[in-house]
Amino acid sequence: MKIDFKEFDAEYKKIVERVIRELKPPEEEVKRGLNAKRKLEKRLAEVLKDYPEIEYSFLGSFARNTWLKGSLEIDLFLLFPEEYMMDVLEKVGLEIGKKVVDEWDERYASHPYIHGYVDGVEVDVVPCYKLERVEKIKSAVDRTPFHHKWVKNRIKGLEDEVRLLKSFLKSGGIYGAEYSVRGFSGYLCELLIIHYGSFNKLVKRACRWKRGLKIDVMNKKELYDKNVNGLFVIDPVDSRRNVSANLSLNNLAKFVERCRDFVLSPSERFFFPERVKEISKRDIETEIERRASGIYAVEFEKPNIVEDNLHTQLEKARKKIHEFLEKSEFMPLNSDYFVLEKCVLIFETQVRRLSNIKKVIGPPFEEWEHSKRFRDKKRDYSTFLEEGRYYAYEIRSITNPKTAIEWYIHNFSKSLGKNVSEEIERGFKIYEGVDVLKIDGVKNKLANFLKLKP
Repeated sequence: MKIDFKEFDAEYKKIVERVIRELKPPEEEVKRGLNAKRKLEKRLAEVLKDYPEIEYSFLGSFARNTWLKGSLEIDLFLLFPEEYMMDVLEKVGLEIGKKVVDEWDERYASHPYIHGYVDGVEVDVVPCYKLERVEKIKSAVDRTPFHHKWVKNRIKGLEDEVRLLKSFLKSGGIYGAEYSVRGFSGYLCELLIIHYGSFNKLVKRACRWKRGLKIDVMNKKELYDKNVNGLFVIDPVDSRRNVSANLSLNNLAKFVERCRDFVLSPSERFFFPERVKEISKRDIETEIERRASGIYAVEFEKPNIVEDNLHTQLEKARKKIHEFLEKSEFMPLNSDYFVLEKCVLIFETQVRRLSNIKKVIGPPFEEWEHSKRFRDKKRDYSTFLEEGRYYAYEIRSITNPKTAIEWYIHNFSKSLGKNVSEEIERGFKIYEGVDVLKIDGVKNKLANFLKLKP
């Protein structure tokens, strides 16, 4: 498709000037961040008297001035010498973290860390190793200081370009590398802006992106690799690593789609979430009745595990049951999972009821031994030939999707993910059709699942 970028650039300039004013943190927010940082430094000076070998560093979007207005968060990394054993690093790191913030709770990523607040500003206190070479990392967080060192000077003067990209992604629901989103991380945003030089240039280039694109930021190169399914952005501090590994193929496609739509119709709406009119419960009920498909939701208690692990297990459970419904000939149209007050696995099938018999395929008549075994098998019906191949009818044990889902859960719960299977074994409930709307908080999720237009 041929695009006149001159026209786009003229509109872009007008839009972006207004948008950046909305995205840039106001002076008051910057002051709050700097005051919280000073308070942390003062507390650290006192606490680290007992640990003179431990250093600290402020990393992330606050340290690089690339955070969006209203999303101020300070990342404080405690840098431990390599000689520390991992269990000691974790224990001491948590102790220090609790002492330097006003209120806290313990969270877990590669290992435990402290999330808290200082004067109302969110703070993450993360222990890691201070390493000379990235090859020696012991966990993913050990890479972060290397990322900061590589990016901090290269991103200077481009901070607002990063903000534009983050907001563009956020309003499209594809910002964040966590499994629940599988979008673009903040670090990936910074690398893309460094590589292309501006948000404008990135958007125009991304309109032509295809799956298999490999971006070498360090060497300023791009190529297409048939072994890459989505996007591969080589980490400039670790050439073995794909920074965009968590980005799903669908979210890559959504980004390209948004870039194309923006180029064709530049507008501020691409940077701010649109207010969408909610679809009513009655409209959803009408749609379910109109479709006459099978809709089934499995609800169970939420396991008390790290969010990324929960989403990974729920995706595994969804996939396993979907595959079983497919194998059982219920022709699933769609499936998904929701994390609400409880966990929900949801499925829509084209078939709500199968016949009591099914047709089983056998060998061709030329295969004497296999044919004999097929014919000799004890059945309720005679075998028969069609186009030189043996067939037979068999009684189905399962004829509706709800029974199929229940049967699979009861017989193969262990395949659904360790913690998810434990909760499902304790108890679950299956809702069918419009009864799915009885699940607390499911309405908007269900409207999206059914692909209803607002």
